[in-house]
Amino acid sequence: MLVKLIAAASGAALLSSCAAVVPHTLQTPLVQHRGETELGANLGLHGSDVQVAHALSDRLTLTGSGHQRIRGRHGHWAYSGEAGAGYTLARPHKQRWTVYGGLGYGAGYAYETFCPDLCDLPVSYRVRYGYGYLQPTYLWMPDESIALSAGVKMAGYDFLRWRTTRHEPLPDPGNPPGGILQPTTLDRPGYGGLTLQPGYNILTRLTPRLRLQLSQSFLIPMQKPFPSVLIFATGVGLQYHFGGGAAE
Repeated sequence: MLVKLIAAASGAALLSSCAAVVPHTLQTPLVQHRGETELGANLGLHGSDVQVAHALSDRLTLTGSGHQRIRGRHGHWAYSGEAGAGYTLARPHKQRWTVYGGLGYGAGYAYETFCPDLCDLPVSYRVRYGYGYLQPTYLWMPDESIALSAGVKMAGYDFLRWRTTRHEPLPDPGNPPGGILQPTTLDRPGYGGLTLQPGYNILTRLTPRLRLQLSQSFLIPMQKPFPSVLIFATGVGLQYHFGGGAAE
């Protein structure tokens, strides 16, 4: 069932492949006791990322993530990195409520190939941006074999560079049915934007310290105009836990 759902979403993600802004895998760490550390690596249609989390105490966790997506055949690329912290507000039985927050920086380029209105890409985008985020997260660990988490990442973007290039037709007297394509460039430095990224992770235990992760989330711009985005972040990964006790 889960595999079919991910496959369906992955097919839809192909339609939004021309994107300058690409989401990270939603980070929902399992570390919960002082001294525990977790390293993760994920791969999906939204690219690849590495994640790290370290528990400074039973409630305070430091987080970091780096992401890249390169489609050399089409000339698209996107890089981003972020760092933050999370504070656990409540720990009901086998559950955890945590709020994460932090800052990130990224850049991307997308050039038109096949791109329907799902991307809203006129010709090309080149962006460079910083952002801040908050992410309320719920984690449920019914037993040692599985963990389920869900969260909503709310981010505010500051586009340090946003260049849009369009090709607009001009009349060609020598070829009335056709025309000449004239490139037009629009720069919007300093433009801001908001996004929501709801999603979930499912982690299954392979060994006391190693877990398999299945993830899915959706990056939703809350306003227009906004640079082209990859809507779906769907993938699979591994998490390795060390320090303190083994992953519970």
